[in-house]
Amino acid sequence: MKKLILVLMAPFLMATQCETDEDPVYRTEYAIQNDSNSDLILITEEAGEALIQTHTSQFTAVASNSYSFVLPSENSAFNHINLYKRNNNGNLVLAYEQMPIMDGFWTFNEVSSYVAEYTLVINDDLIE
Repeated sequence: MKKLILVLMAPFLMATQCETDEDPVYRTEYAIQNDSNSDLILITEEAGEALIQTHTSQFTAVASNSYSFVLPSENSAFNHINLYKRNNNGNLVLAYEQMPIMDGFWTFNEVSSYVAEYTLVINDDLIE
């Protein structure tokens, strides 16, 4: 009798072991691409000063969500972007500011079904 119960219960046990109730997690990465002819400096509380050399890109933050990708203006990692240049005296001078974050200035690239990247492209026309 015990063998019969085990044989009848085995498919049920195997079926419940294979199921997963985990929702997919959408990962959104944010980067700043410096297409200007000047090196730029991003200052954040978490990382301090980060040099973004001319014609390079710098990862700035990541957000995750169970339902969708996170717009730059809705992420919790930053609420503004300040980029600086060094003047001839070596002092930092504000070159670009985005406060509040404006989604229209960021380009969206879906890397895969659950990974995307927003990039803020900075060129000479945008910096002071």
